Amino acid sequence: MNNLEYILDFTVSLGCKMLRVGANLERVNDTMYRICRSYHLNSISIFSLNSLIIVSAKTPENVSGSRQISVHSASTHLEKLNRFNQLSRKVCAQTPPPQELEKMLEEAENIKESPTHIIILGQLISTFTLCAIYGGSFPDIIAADINAFILYWLSEFFDRRKINQIVVNTILTWAAGTLALLYVNLGIGHNFFIIITTNCVTMIPSISLVNAVRSILCGNEMNGILEFLKVVLESVAIVLGLILSLYMFGGDTLQWQRV
Repeated sequence: MNNLEYILDFTVSLGCKMLRVGANLERVNDTMYRICRSYHLNSISIFSLNSLIIVSAKTPENVSGSRQISVHSASTHLEKLNRFNQLSRKVCAQTPPPQELEKMLEEAENIKESPTHIIILGQLISTFTLCAIYGGSFPDIIAADINAFILYWLSEFFDRRKINQIVVNTILTWAAGTLALLYVNLGIGHNFFIIITTNCVTMIPSISLVNAVRSILCGNEMNGILEFLKVVLESVAIVLGLILSLYMFGGDTLQWQRV
């Protein structure tokens, strides 16, 4: 492989990984362009969607090349995004040998994940806080925390199997609604609506919504509309799962409500 191929491989790989951990498309395009320019490439052309990246460029010696990569399932990971941003700045500032770029990218991606018990503890604390803010009683908080614990392991199960997020949202909210109805019926929780709101609010794809709006405002309407459509579908899936749980097990929800 020549230097141009190493640079282009690194550029599209970094762009793909940034998109997969929640980066905005405009930021990704700017990062890839700056990397190419730092190695004095010319005629840089970047075409990117939320599912595809294509980059082409020429060297000063008029050697041309192009690379494309598909972007698959994404999940927000701010620590990895921060490390990718740091790597891009380092590459632009220092322009290390192209042969070392792949190794640097692997090192940036290879971070130690937080222990499972720490993640679960964070989930329980955030659920406790949200439920209290919404006015939930102590039994409601207990019920919401039990739900959060179960939903965490269900989410991990689906993530390992790369299940579509729309399907995952439907199943998770169906499970959350069904369990919340069970808790209220058994007297573990008092307010069904507070329990289910606490568990479902964290499923709302807020970062994707912000990215969609930003893309539209930056003039990238096609990507913005596609991202916004994804947000709508994932949000509809949340509502659909809840409706299914109420239809199958709830009946008149108010009869489960304890005042």
